[in-house]
Amino acid sequence: TSLRTPSASGPFPAVRARVSPRSPWSAGTFDPVSRSCARPGCGNDAVATLSYAYAEGLVVLEDLTPEAHPMVHDLCRQHAEGLRVPLGWDLRDERGATVDLRETAGTGTQLDLIGA
Repeated sequence: TSLRTPSASGPFPAVRARVSPRSPWSAGTFDPVSRSCARPGCGNDAVATLSYAYAEGLVVLEDLTPEAHPMVHDLCRQHAEGLRVPLGWDLRDERGATVDLRETAGTGTQLDLIGA
């Protein structure tokens, strides 16, 4: 058996390619995307990020992180304000706190909180 490729005189008709219209946005750019609250049934925009430090029994609530991560949860204002933690756990609310990155550089605090 041999494979035949279609040619202009072959059994396949010529096809004209359609070109998509030019996008109004520059290549490689996207409109900003807001992240939604992780609570089931809630479609509100997220304003805070929730993470756990399991070994310390600590729940950390901070301002919405710049990028989503599979080990943390984003919450809307309503669910962040009404957050309750398991019995025996502590809640550290760091929203609005400013952090001096020179003091925390190399400590791995964020990675410890997300279990990495």
